[in-house]
Amino acid sequence: MAVLSGFTNQISEADYWKAQETVIVGVSGGLDSIVLLDLLVHLPQEMKPAIHVAHVNHQLRPESDEEEAFVRKLCADYEVPCSVHTWNRSLQPDTGMEQAAREVRYAFFEKVAKKFNSSAILTAHHKDDQVETVLMRFVRGNSLDELTGIRQKRYSGGLTYIRPLLSFSKENLRDYALEKKLHWYEDETNQSDDYTRNRFRHTVLPLLREENAAVDEHIVSFAEEMSDVLSLLSPIIEEKLSQTMLLSEKEILIDRSAFLELDPILQKRVLEQAVKKWSANEAFLMKRIHSELLLKWLKTSSPNSSLDLPNNLVAVREYNTCRITYKKERCSDESKCRKDRQQFELSPDQWLRLPSNEMIGLLTREKYESIVDKEAAGILYLDLQADQLPLKIRHRKSGDRMTLKGMQGTRKIKDIFIDQKVPLKTRDKVWVVTDKTEEILWLIGHKESALSLDPITDTISYVLVYKDD
Repeated sequence: MAVLSGFTNQISEADYWKAQETVIVGVSGGLDSIVLLDLLVHLPQEMKPAIHVAHVNHQLRPESDEEEAFVRKLCADYEVPCSVHTWNRSLQPDTGMEQAAREVRYAFFEKVAKKFNSSAILTAHHKDDQVETVLMRFVRGNSLDELTGIRQKRYSGGLTYIRPLLSFSKENLRDYALEKKLHWYEDETNQSDDYTRNRFRHTVLPLLREENAAVDEHIVSFAEEMSDVLSLLSPIIEEKLSQTMLLSEKEILIDRSAFLELDPILQKRVLEQAVKKWSANEAFLMKRIHSELLLKWLKTSSPNSSLDLPNNLVAVREYNTCRITYKKERCSDESKCRKDRQQFELSPDQWLRLPSNEMIGLLTREKYESIVDKEAAGILYLDLQADQLPLKIRHRKSGDRMTLKGMQGTRKIKDIFIDQKVPLKTRDKVWVVTDKTEEILWLIGHKESALSLDPITDTISYVLVYKDD
């Protein structure tokens, strides 16, 4: 049997696992996964793994329970263990069902792998799946990385995802199943053109095959050659990425000047690779249009500008630093929202610990002079009247203006931040001190108001002390 011998040779050469090492095999009950399971069972003993089947009952069709029973019995006949997960209907979304179902499957496969101490998960993707995937991604305009298609081996989260049937066509698998008299279930949704993949399978690819019967081989060869080319470029891309960007859990930081010195071809590849590495579980696949928009924005944007991206991402420029991060979610906890907007009052001879763990105190002159340790991050000398107290401590508001020490008139706080090149994400964290009438006395760490006095002035009545410990 050509498929079995080809499969056996592939497993022998690929060294996917050691003999009797536990592997998790996703089995739906359809043709592809049934063939994969049978091939694994009939491997020679010296290369056969310890098979553990994982099946998800999606509860999407009347036959779902029947298929589960079928998979359970088949596993019993093969004498391999089987774990089953039932996807509760109440947890199923109204839209995006296909993607949601995929996430449920892989989450369950990973759970089973962890439970049975396995690092390998096998799925039954085959050559036809590869052809359809590459073609769909090409039409959608995905990045070059995505045009390499489905990888035979993929590493993620300490697990190896293996697709050992990628070199076999659907026709090969069907012929094998018929020759072995295997039974399987057909999913009628595979006939529905409501799904993109089915439209490519039923309409687009048949037309392309009429033009060239070898189109499937050409598409697979294209994906393989693309993968080879990118493998050669990978060390260069990684080197330039490390020189121009810093990836953390929350964001990608880009040194704009260093990045723009790269060759334009490398700029695009480095940017796409950075997003792919950073985005958890490859949740965000950079399409060509996104990378082109980002590149143009990086080159032409003004300081402190931003660019909205799909998947709840945003790019923000802060002078020579650019960051790609997740957009802030709107506050859903009203008590937390009120706390974030909270205004603090500060009376004479009182110390106040702010939510950001800084300390601020308003001391009479006499009290301040009696303090032995006068080290502080900031000190403001004031002559305050009773009707100006208590002071208020808050963050900036839209339209805030203040008088500046040594200058005439007032300036917007926004303009002060721009002049001092204060990053956008920092501006809302700066504390503003006002008197009771809301006149701004101090933009802590940045500007003092015209009411600030020199330390040798006799009229000082209060000293405002700020500590950032």
